[in-house]
Amino acid sequence: MKYADSMQAAMQRLWPLLYATGCLIFGTVAIAAEDTRWAEQMLVQEAVLTELESRNGPFDPSLVEPLQAMIRLLEEQSEHERIAELQERQLALMRLNLGLESPDLIPLLREMVLTRIAMGAAGEVVDQLQMIRNLSDAVEEPEALPRAIESLAHWYLTGGAGNSNRQRADNFFEARELIEELEDVVHERYGEDDPALVPWLYLDALNLYQLVGLLNSEGGMSGPIIRELVRHDGAMKLSTSARGFSYNPLWSGTVTPVIEEGELVGELYLREGIGKIADMADIFEAAGNLEGQAMAMIYRADFQLLMNRGTAFSQYREARELLLEAGIAEERIKLFFSRPQLLPVSHFYPTLEQAMARQEAELASWRPQQEDAIYVAPFKAWDESAANVREPVSDYAFWEFERNYHQIDLEFRINSRGGVSAVDIIAAEPDDRRSRRLARNAARELRFRPAMAAGRGQRLRDVQMRFLIPRGDD
Repeated sequence: MKYADSMQAAMQRLWPLLYATGCLIFGTVAIAAEDTRWAEQMLVQEAVLTELESRNGPFDPSLVEPLQAMIRLLEEQSEHERIAELQERQLALMRLNLGLESPDLIPLLREMVLTRIAMGAAGEVVDQLQMIRNLSDAVEEPEALPRAIESLAHWYLTGGAGNSNRQRADNFFEARELIEELEDVVHERYGEDDPALVPWLYLDALNLYQLVGLLNSEGGMSGPIIRELVRHDGAMKLSTSARGFSYNPLWSGTVTPVIEEGELVGELYLREGIGKIADMADIFEAAGNLEGQAMAMIYRADFQLLMNRGTAFSQYREARELLLEAGIAEERIKLFFSRPQLLPVSHFYPTLEQAMARQEAELASWRPQQEDAIYVAPFKAWDESAANVREPVSDYAFWEFERNYHQIDLEFRINSRGGVSAVDIIAAEPDDRRSRRLARNAARELRFRPAMAAGRGQRLRDVQMRFLIPRGDD
C-alpha cells in the first residue's frame, strides 16, 4: 500500500481524535497551538506507520518514509534519543532491503553521525564513520573513499580526541594510521604522478607537523605522545642530536629525547614532511604546471622555516621567479609576500590567487580597532594541553562543533626569520591568569612566513593577533 493511501486512511481514523484535541485547546496561546500542531502531525505519522506495518509487514521498505517524517518532527523538539532509535530502525530496514554493503546507506549514516554528536555519544560516532568508510569503497567517485577516511581521521583529532592527554595521544595515533592508509589508497587510485595526489600528500605532511607540534608542547601532551610514538615507530626519529635520547626502564620505559639548543624534538618527521612536499613539486613539474610547482616550493620553504633553516629564503626567491615565469603579475606576487603568514598553512593552494583569497578571508575574520594596525589572522589553539598547535581543519567533515573559547588579544614582534617575541596581552575574555599564561607562552612558539621584500624577511613591530583557546570545562 502506498504511503499517500496510508496517510489518507490514518487521517480518517484519527480525525475524531484530532478534532477533540483541537477543541480542548481552542483559545490557548500561540505556543500551545504550535505544540498541538506538532502532536497532531506526530500522531498522523505514527498511524501511517501502524497502517503500513499491518498491511505490508514489519520489514517492508515503505516504512522508511513515515519513520523519516517522524524524525523530522522530532528534530524540531531536539529529541535526539528518540531520533536515534528511529534511525536505527531505518538502518535495519534499509540494510535488509538494499543490502549490507549498499552505498545508498551513506546519507542515513551521515544523519546518524550528526545525531550521535548532538547526544554526546562519541564512541557511536566512530562506529558510524567507520561504516561510511567501508561503504565508500564501493562508490564509483574516486575521492569518495579518501574523503571518508579523512573524515574519520579528523574525528579522532577533534571531536573524538578524548578528555585526557592519554586519550588524546591514543586517538592522535588512530588518526595517524588512517592518514598513512589514506596515502596508500590515493597512490593506488591515482598512480605516482597524478596532480590529484597533491592535496592528500599535503594532508600527510601537515599531520607530521602536528605530531612535531605535540612533541614540543608545554601543556602536558608531549609525554603521552612520546610514549605512544615510541610504541608505534620506536625512538630513533625523536632527535637529530648526536646524543640521541635517554631511556629509563624504571619509569614505564620512559624515553627522554636529548636535543641541541634550537632543535625541535622529532625534527626528522618535519624532514619527512618536506620530502612529501618535494614530491608535490615534482608532480607539478612533470605536468608542466609552473605555478603549481612554485606554490609547492613555497610550502616546502615554509617547512624549512619551521625547522629554522636559512635555506628557506632562497626557496622563496626561486619560487617567486617561477611565478613570474608562469605569467603571474609581479604586483600580485609582491602583495602575497608582503603579508606575514602563520605556518604551516592549513590547506595547499595550487594557484597564487587561491592562496591570496584564503589570506584575505582569514584577515577579514578579525580586524583590530586601530585602522592602521598590523594584524594577522586569528589563531585557534587545538587544546589547552597543546596551545601551540593550531586546531585541525577539514574540507570533508560534515559536522560542526560549537566550542567555548578563552579569547586573548595579543601584540608582539615578528623578526626577519618569522620568530615571535615581546608578546603582550592587550585584552582577555574571560580575563584569567591561566589563559593569559597559556596564550603568551604558546604565541612565542609560533612561526610565521615573515613579510618579505626583495626576497628578504622584514621585521615587524606591534603585530596584533586574536588567540583562541578552548575552555577546559567544555
